[in-house]
Amino acid sequence: MTTETKKIEQSNTYNVIDSMGRPTSIYIIASNIKEACAEAKKRQAEIGSAYYKVKRAYNGGVRG
Repeated sequence: MTTETKKIEQSNTYNVIDSMGRPTSIYIIASNIKEACAEAKKRQAEIGSAYYKVKRAYNGGVRG
């Protein structure tokens, strides 16, 4: 008897906030905040500043 386990990952949307506190048009889809920060670090040239925040964007969706 074989038992398969499925790994369920969330796909949350995160928004990058610039150094002035304004939301940018850069959205990152990641499973958690740690992954979103790592992705934002890779895209730092696109963000344009070394100072930024990553904040979860609640857009309704299936689970609210």
